[in-house]
Amino acid sequence: MNYIVCIAALLFSLSALAEQGRIYLTTSDPQIKTGSEFYVDVMAENLPEVYGVQLTLNYDAKSITFVDQDSKAKGEQLEQGNFLDEKHLYTLRNQADSKTGQIQYIASQVAPAKNAAGNGRIARLYFSAPDNATQAEVAITLAEFGTRSGEKYTYRPQAPLSVSFANNYQVQAKPGTGFPTWAFGLTALLLVIPGIFLLRRRPAAKHAEQSV
Repeated sequence: MNYIVCIAALLFSLSALAEQGRIYLTTSDPQIKTGSEFYVDVMAENLPEVYGVQLTLNYDAKSITFVDQDSKAKGEQLEQGNFLDEKHLYTLRNQADSKTGQIQYIASQVAPAKNAAGNGRIARLYFSAPDNATQAEVAITLAEFGTRSGEKYTYRPQAPLSVSFANNYQVQAKPGTGFPTWAFGLTALLLVIPGIFLLRRRPAAKHAEQSV
């Protein structure tokens, strides 16, 4: 009950238009293969010290389908990010409406969590693109943060994130699994170089033994 009172205080505190930092949407590749899943991240950049968040997002429900990230919970859930302290986080609302295309997320840290500030991922949204999808938009319509002292920072909505779909596009890599092609070559080179030096040094060592 104390958690709910704490979050309510954050939400209904005095509001001020935030001048520091920004909230925006991003994805690893806006060109996505039709019939596949993809994700969109809600990111924070250079935020002042905050303790709770309220987000409202919209997506084209007729073009793309929201993918639930918690089958045990009632309704369709987004994936919480790492900006707020995940170990000391109370979620008041995490719900997507597949008919209207609206997503609402309200959460607050609780003691002994420290203030969150700077950069980080607030949330991650997963969608699937039907075979007939061509283009879609995801937008933040409300972004508010509450502080421990009762202040509330409101951020202006950024331009929507546009994604396009085609059968010849690549399937989006899963978060954290992307490994650039050049990195494979560099790894292979680092593994081969020590072997080359060993092969070159062995004959020299053998010659030295014969001389003795």
